[in-house]
Amino acid sequence: MTSHSNTWALVSIPAIAALIGYITNYIAVRMIFRPHKPTRLMGITFHGLVPKRQKQIAASLGAMIERDLFSSHDIQQALQSSETAEEASAFLSEQVELFAQRMVSQNPMIGAFLQGPLLGQIKQLLQSQMAERFPQFMERVVERVEHRLDVSAIVQTKIEAFDLSKLESLIYEISARELKAIEILGGVLGFLVGLIQVGIMLLPAWG
Repeated sequence: MTSHSNTWALVSIPAIAALIGYITNYIAVRMIFRPHKPTRLMGITFHGLVPKRQKQIAASLGAMIERDLFSSHDIQQALQSSETAEEASAFLSEQVELFAQRMVSQNPMIGAFLQGPLLGQIKQLLQSQMAERFPQFMERVVERVEHRLDVSAIVQTKIEAFDLSKLESLIYEISARELKAIEILGGVLGFLVGLIQVGIMLLPAWG
C-alpha cells in the first residue's frame, strides 16, 4: 500500500508529462517561424525553420511551380489560342476604324478624297494586311516571352521578399486547427508516457 505522498507522486507524473508534451509541441510549432532572426541563448543559436530556409524554400517552390503548375508554355498556348486571335482581330479592326476617322477629321482634303467605297476598300486592305501579319507578330511575342520570362526566378524572388510576419499570420490563420491539434497531441502523448512510467513504477508492487 503506497503512502499519501507516493499516491500524489504517481498521479502527478502523467499530468506533468502531459504538460511537458504540450509545451514542447507548442514551442515546436512556434519555432516554424520564430525567431525571425538568429538569436543566441546560452551558446545555442535559435532561428525559425522558415526564416532560416526561406531562400531554399523559395527556390524549390519556384522550380516546382514552373515544372508542375505554370510555365512559359502555358502563356504561349494562351497567346496563340483562337480566342486571343479573335479578340486581337476585333481590336485591330477597331483601331483601323479609329485611325481612318481621325485622318478624315484632321485632314479635310484627305476626307474629300477618301469617300464612299474607296475608304471602305482602304480600311479592308489595312485590316487584311494586319490580320495576315498578326500570326508572325504573335510568334515573335511568344519567342520573346519564352526567352525573357523565367517563372521560377520570378516566384523565387517574390517569396524571398515576402514579409515573414504576413506569411506567419496567413499560415496560422489557415492551419489554426491543425496546429492546435499538434499541440494537444503533444499533451496526450505526454500523458500516455506518464501512465506507462507509473505502470513501470508499480510493477514490483503488483508482483
